[in-house]
Amino acid sequence: MSKNILIVGSGFMGTSIALGLDQTDTCCVEQDHEYQSILKNESIYNEVFSSYESVSGTYDLIIICTRQTDALRSILYFCEHFPESLVTDISSSKNFLVNQELPKNFISSHPICGSHKVGPANAEANLLKDKEVIILSNTINNDVKNLKDFWHSLGANTSEMTFDQHDKYYAYLSHFPHFFSFLYKEILEEEGIDYQKYSGDSMKEILRLSEANKDLWNEIFSDNKANLDMLKEKIKKKLL
Repeated sequence: MSKNILIVGSGFMGTSIALGLDQTDTCCVEQDHEYQSILKNESIYNEVFSSYESVSGTYDLIIICTRQTDALRSILYFCEHFPESLVTDISSSKNFLVNQELPKNFISSHPICGSHKVGPANAEANLLKDKEVIILSNTINNDVKNLKDFWHSLGANTSEMTFDQHDKYYAYLSHFPHFFSFLYKEILEEEGIDYQKYSGDSMKEILRLSEANKDLWNEIFSDNKANLDMLKEKIKKKLL
C-alpha cells in the first residue's frame, strides 16, 4: 500500500496509529479545538483539517477513528467523496454496520488494543506492536490484502471474522468485562466501600477497566446489546 494516509479523529487511537507509521504522508481531520491546539505544537501530521469539507488531497487509505456514534456518517462521507481511497474504521462493535449497504471501497477493522487514556497527548507509537487486528470482510481481494499489509507495517497481526462472529466474541472478551467493571465500581461506591484504600492488586486490575471513558463505552454497550444480553442470561443461569 502506498503511503498517503488520512486519519479522521486524532484521539488516542488515531494519533497512536499515526506515530507508528514510518515515512508516510499522514494528515488528519480533527474538529475538537483542544486537540487542534495540542497538535499545533507537534509535528505528527503534515496537515490538520478542521472539518470534513476542508479536506483536500488524495489518499490511499482513510482510517475512521471517531466515536462509535459518528463512525457510520464518517464512513459514508469519505467513501463517497474519496471513491478511489480504501476506507476502514476501528470501531469496537460492528452491529451498526450490519444492515447497511456499505460502499465497495470500505473494509472494517478492529485493532485489539487501547487504553483508558484519551487524546493525542497520550498516544503511543508502539501501541499496535504484536497486537491482533480483526478484518471484517467476506471477500478476498487486493483491498483486503493491502489493508492487512498496512496493519502488519505497524507490527500487528491480522485475523478475519464476520460481523456477527466479531460482536459475539468481543461481547465475551472485551465488552462485558468493561460493563462489569463499571457496574461493580458503581456498587462499591453506593456501599461506601473505599476500594482504592483496601483493594489488593487483583481487584485493582478488575476496576482498572472502569477508568475508561464511560460515555464512549456506553455507545459500544448499546450497539452490541443483543450479545451482551445473551451473555448476562448465561451468567444468571450459572449463578442460580
